[in-house]
Amino acid sequence: MSEKSKAFENESQSLELNEAKNMTIGEAVRKDSEIKAGVTEDDSVLDKYIKQHRDEVSSQKFDSKFSELDTATLDNFIKKQREELSKAGLVEADTHENESPENIEVQPVVPTSDFTEKGLADISKEDVSENVPSNHKGTERDSFLVSSRQESREPKKKKKILISLLLLLLTLLAILFAYPYFNASTNHSKATTNATSQKPKASKKSASNKAKTNAKAFEQLYSSFYTDADKTTLKNSQFDKLPDLEASLKALKGTAYYDKAKDELATLKKQITAIQAVNAKFMTDAIVDGEKVEASVKTDANFDDLASETLSTGNASLDSLLQASVTAGRQQLTAKADAQRAAQEENAKQEAQANSAAPAQAPSLAPSSSPLVAYGIREFNPSSLQRQLSRVPYNQDMIADSANSAWLFNPGILEKIVATSQARDYISGNNYILEPVNIVNGNGYYNMFKPDGTYLFSINCKTGYFVGNAKGHSDALDY
Repeated sequence: MSEKSKAFENESQSLELNEAKNMTIGEAVRKDSEIKAGVTEDDSVLDKYIKQHRDEVSSQKFDSKFSELDTATLDNFIKKQREELSKAGLVEADTHENESPENIEVQPVVPTSDFTEKGLADISKEDVSENVPSNHKGTERDSFLVSSRQESREPKKKKKILISLLLLLLTLLAILFAYPYFNASTNHSKATTNATSQKPKASKKSASNKAKTNAKAFEQLYSSFYTDADKTTLKNSQFDKLPDLEASLKALKGTAYYDKAKDELATLKKQITAIQAVNAKFMTDAIVDGEKVEASVKTDANFDDLASETLSTGNASLDSLLQASVTAGRQQLTAKADAQRAAQEENAKQEAQANSAAPAQAPSLAPSSSPLVAYGIREFNPSSLQRQLSRVPYNQDMIADSANSAWLFNPGILEKIVATSQARDYISGNNYILEPVNIVNGNGYYNMFKPDGTYLFSINCKTGYFVGNAKGHSDALDY
C-alpha cells in the first residue's frame, strides 16, 4: 500500500471518527445500517431507502401487485412510504406534505462536493459539537432532503400515475367488452335455470288442472243419475249411462280424487242392481225415478230368489221402496192364485149344472122320427159319468145352444153305432147314456156311456166317426 493510500485511509477513518463524535445514538445506528446496505454519499434519498428496504420494495413492485393495483392502493402505498421516511427523519412531517407545491419553500441545493469540502474543513479546524449550532445543521439537512426527494420523486410519481391511469383504462375497456358476454351468459343461465325449474312446475300444474277437470266431469255425470241434490232418488233413464261413468272413473286413477269416486260408483251400482232386480219381477217397471208405481206382477215371478244383500243398498229411502214393491208383488201373486182357484171352482160348478140339465135336453135334440127317443136311458146320476175321460172337451156355451142344427144326427148314424156297441158287448139293448159335448167345425159331438157311467167313446153325429180310449181301435180325432 502506497503512502498516499494510507494517508487517505487514515483521513477517512479520522473523518468517520470525527463524524461519530457528533452523532447521536440514533444517527449512529442509522449510519451503520446505511453502511451495511451499501449506501454511498452519491445515492439519492430514494436510492438510500430502496437499498435499506429491498425486501419491502420488491414485494411492492408492479408485477407483484398487478392484480390488486388501483389508485387507492397506490395512494396508500405512497402515503405509507412517506410516513416511514418521516419517522426515519428523512422527509418532512405530513403537515408539510399537505401543502401545495406553490407554498413549499425550497432551500437552495448545496452541491455535495462543496458540502463535503466545507464539512471536512470545519471538522479539521474546530470541534463541530462546540462551534456548529444544531439548528443550522438541521436546516442544511432538511434542504438537502427536500431537494433530493423532489428531484427523484416527481418523475417516478408521474410515471406511476400514468401507469395507474393506463391500467384503469385497460380495465374499463375489458369490462366494456366482457359485460355483454357476461350479461348474455348470465341471462342465458337464468333463463335456463328458470326454464328447468319451471318445467316440472308447469307439468305438475298441468297434471293437477287435468285431474280437477276430470274430477269435475265425473261428479257432473254422477249427479245426473239422481233426481235430487241429496242423491237419494235415482233416475231410471240414466241407468244405461253407467259404462260412461266407469270410463270417467278410469281417468281419475292415480289422482287424489280416485278413491272417493270409486266408492260413489260402487254405491250407485249396488242401488241400480237392486232396482233392476225388483223391476224384473213385473211386466213393467214398479220403481221409476224413486217412486213406486202400479205394475202387474209376472205370473212366474218368484220373490224368494231376491237375496237380502241385494235389497240392502245403504240408501234407507230406496230400501223401503224396494221392500214395498216386493210386498205389492207378493200380494198380486196371492190375489191371482185366489182368483184362479175361484174360477176353477166356478167352472166346476157350471159343469155340474150343465151335466144335470143335459139328460133333459138330449131328447129334444133328436128329430121326432129319430130312434133317440126310443133308445137310451133318460134318467141317470150325472156325477157318476166319467166325463174327465172324454176325448172331446166339454164346451158349456155350445151345449147351451140346443137349437143348433149341428146337434142333429144324420139318418142311420146312431143306429149303426148302437149296433156296433151291442156287437162288441159294450151294451145290451138300448141301455146306454148319450150326452152332448161340443160343436167343432159345424159337427156335433156326443159321448156314449154305459148305464153305470163308464165312458165308451165320443161320436161325430154327422159322419158317424167315433173314438174312445180302448186299445186296438182308432185313437185319433177327426178334427
